[in-house]
Amino acid sequence: MYKINVLMSTYNGEKYIGEQIDSIMSQKDVDVLLTIRDDGSSDGTVDIIKSYIRRYGDRIRLYTGHNVGYKKSFRRLLKYAAPGMLYAFSDQDDVWMEDKLINAVRLIEDKGSIDKVCLYASGDILTDEKLNRIKLHDVSDMIGSIQSYYSRARLAGCTYVFTEPCLELGKRFADARFPRLAEPDHDFIIGSIALSCGDLIIDDNAYIYHRRMQDSVTSGGNGVLQRLKVEYNLVFGQKGMNYCMAETSLRLCADELKDDARYFFGKISGYKSSLKNKLGLMFDKQLRSGIFLGDMETKLKILLDIY
Repeated sequence: MYKINVLMSTYNGEKYIGEQIDSIMSQKDVDVLLTIRDDGSSDGTVDIIKSYIRRYGDRIRLYTGHNVGYKKSFRRLLKYAAPGMLYAFSDQDDVWMEDKLINAVRLIEDKGSIDKVCLYASGDILTDEKLNRIKLHDVSDMIGSIQSYYSRARLAGCTYVFTEPCLELGKRFADARFPRLAEPDHDFIIGSIALSCGDLIIDDNAYIYHRRMQDSVTSGGNGVLQRLKVEYNLVFGQKGMNYCMAETSLRLCADELKDDARYFFGKISGYKSSLKNKLGLMFDKQLRSGIFLGDMETKLKILLDIY
């Protein structure tokens, strides 16, 4: 039976945290270790987690710390991960179907990638706070290239299952220093590693009920105004993120990068040095996600030197 270390960051999640832990600990045909880092909650989140530790013992590990934000909190979790397992990210307020993890394991195993750098991702079912279905977040038509990923990262970290070699590369980014607006999400880091150094498996199915809160930082199901705010943030709230990730990847994963990724990251690293380089990146035919708005935003960021 495969062992899977689920990594969860929590913050003031007392309302739904129990339901999510129940669904994680009820996963079929896998041995789950749940590692949680609480990011300075001021409500009853930690007390609820401790009640589950009394129930499940050492199958749940809890780390507490000051509030550093979910990006740094998840990156610290990479360092807390147990060796010799597969790994998954979890939000604090979703609900997983009981076969979510075993389906991921089977696909990774079928590909022969258990011992290689490999990431599994799937779609997810967007719901409101009461788990009423809104829509399917479908990624079946995603272009599986590093260039596409750096135009619009369409994968949801809560669907990820990844291998230990992927985790080990991710740990190299755990203490990396990024400018505030250029700090990447944990799932962007792992997705970038998989596409630039290994394999990506996309499952057309969905095994997660993904709650969308009114204050969710992503837009799914939250209306036109929230969508506009998210798109604005994707352009102006992540200034230089792709540039910093490319340069950091060239520095930290130089020996593991595939040739096309090394070349692509080099183009990003040098795009500000001349108009020729900037135009070369802007009109790179592979730098496309298949989402028109995302591709146009990418060109705008390159033009404004904030890519």
